Amino acid sequence: MLLLIGGCGQAGETARPALFVARDADTTLWLFGTVHLLPAATRWEGEKLATAMRAADELVTELPALPAGAAAAAFLKWGRAKGLPPIAARVPPATREALRAMVERTGTPLAQLDGLKTWAAALMLGARAAGLTGADAAHGAEAVIEARFAGRPRRGLETLDAQFALFDGLSEADQQRLLAGALAGGDDYRATLNAWGTGDLAALERIVTDPRSTSPAMRDALITRRNARWATWLRQRMAAPGRVFVAVGAGHLAGPNSVIAQLRAAGIRVTRVQ
Repeated sequence: MLLLIGGCGQAGETARPALFVARDADTTLWLFGTVHLLPAATRWEGEKLATAMRAADELVTELPALPAGAAAAAFLKWGRAKGLPPIAARVPPATREALRAMVERTGTPLAQLDGLKTWAAALMLGARAAGLTGADAAHGAEAVIEARFAGRPRRGLETLDAQFALFDGLSEADQQRLLAGALAGGDDYRATLNAWGTGDLAALERIVTDPRSTSPAMRDALITRRNARWATWLRQRMAAPGRVFVAVGAGHLAGPNSVIAQLRAAGIRVTRVQ
């Protein structure tokens, strides 16, 4: 559900992911859509993005800065459970060959997946499938942006536990949809990266609303309600002076329920600058 392999478009070309700005008399908010995993060779920091990051006083991301190992520990705390059916029993018979192939390609032990809730198995396989393309979190947009903002204030829009609780609250049917999306492998990931790198928000919206791997309830929990909370926070932030760079997953900036759409509906002028 929610890359450019080695770059965007032609060799040597710099990607142009979507960047927006909202301003009033004393406040500037830049809004940038990220992808969490990228190949090392992907070039995406054009002049407009670099200028915005240099000018901002503060960084706002989905999560605050985390200690080393915190994400992995929280994932295991939320994602493991005893007495689960084998992971192969949690996919339709027609999908079991895709599961076997993905396990083999990624070198993920079946026993490890058997001990994970379905949503956690989906996230693990999705990340490892992306890793086969050379993409990783160390080169993801968030990691690069965090380095650029070293020494400046940073805050998160939600907590790590709150994020995992959202996945944990999905129905088993929706968790299995997530798993089906992860088993689609690199093709979906490449489509996401290419849409991100070209700033194609319509394509991103199609990906995050794909009925093969999402449902209305899942989108409401993972996207729409979070967008509403974040848009409320950003509206309140506009009341105080400052220059803020906001970086959230690119899917949250696409579609009629996006953060951008909700800010505009509240009367805030938001302009796309890349």
